[in-house]
Amino acid sequence: MLKRNMWEHADYSCPIVGTCLTTAELRKLATRVQLILPPGASDYELHGCFVTLAKRADRPAKIVQKYLDKKFYRQMKRFAKAETDEQIWALWSEMADAGDIPGAFWSVMRHQGASEKVLAQIYGEVHMLSHLVGASTRADLRRLAETQAKVDRLETALAERKTVLRDAVAVWKRRAMDLERDLAAERARREKAERERISLRELLETKSVAELDRDRKALAAQLERTQDLLLLSEAESRRQALIIEGNYREEALLRSQLTERDHEVEALELALLESLQPQTPCGGACDNPAACPCPRLRGKCVLYVGGRSGLKGQYRLLGERFGCQVLHHDGGVEQSPHHLQQLLTKADAVVCPVDCVSHDACAMVKRMCRGSMKPVLFARSSGLSSLASSLAALDKACQ
Repeated sequence: MLKRNMWEHADYSCPIVGTCLTTAELRKLATRVQLILPPGASDYELHGCFVTLAKRADRPAKIVQKYLDKKFYRQMKRFAKAETDEQIWALWSEMADAGDIPGAFWSVMRHQGASEKVLAQIYGEVHMLSHLVGASTRADLRRLAETQAKVDRLETALAERKTVLRDAVAVWKRRAMDLERDLAAERARREKAERERISLRELLETKSVAELDRDRKALAAQLERTQDLLLLSEAESRRQALIIEGNYREEALLRSQLTERDHEVEALELALLESLQPQTPCGGACDNPAACPCPRLRGKCVLYVGGRSGLKGQYRLLGERFGCQVLHHDGGVEQSPHHLQQLLTKADAVVCPVDCVSHDACAMVKRMCRGSMKPVLFARSSGLSSLASSLAALDKACQ
């Protein structure tokens, strides 16, 4: 079956370029088509240049079309079996639900049998999807990238600490070997001194008492110095052992912190994935709540005490993605303790970041939650990742 060329869809050039090609692919193709861009050209300018080229049946458009045919060969092969608009729409819906929107969109644009009506319907879905996804994911992706950068820095610090620890162990082993050699030498000297002492006993009959006394004192002083040196050597060995033990504890702490960061990243990824889908498939009304696929926190109210006031909006949005309402109290910075008591009566659970809340607010939360038997979680930090981890833990506890 003949295929439609990309330049025959002049009205759809923008979504074709923006949906089917990544920015990295556009820059690679710009070199192949010998596209001359101004210094420091933005991604938007690069996109605009290719949209213009795609409308003309010239060599650049043919190179781009050949590249996309090769990239989406498998998807185009499936669409080649569809003959009617109904079959094309059914296959588009199936692949779009599976997340393969670029391949399905390009296959429809190249399909000779697709009518203008089905092309317009599919274009409308791609157009609206780009608005929804672009608006909801950019901030989350930026925060995820920042968290990943923190994880990378922690991994680098851990690798450096391991190197330092290995070097310290090597130094300790060398020092221990040196000390063992010194100890062996000292033992040999002590044995020699003992042999000399035995020889002195044999010489008692031939030497004067004064001379023997001088020799005895000299030997006693030498023995005392040797014993002092031995004690110093043993103390140094113990000190080195304590240093190594401290290094092992520090490494264990770093491993624990890295594990916590990994859990936070997993929670952020879960929140990001769930943000692409409705969080309440039932629409908020369930005949059978136990079998509802919605989050178990749906309809619950979580109070967040402390944190950063500038993130209140993000705290609420994150709670909505878990299906719950997040109330915020600044922990006594500007809001009163009486207001905190009012919010605690409304909440089903409480989350406190230990790095950004007052001791008085923490004590009040503990006391009131203990009295009302409400769960309270103390997050490691006031960031969104820690709140996501806490909400995930509460959601799991509700199951």
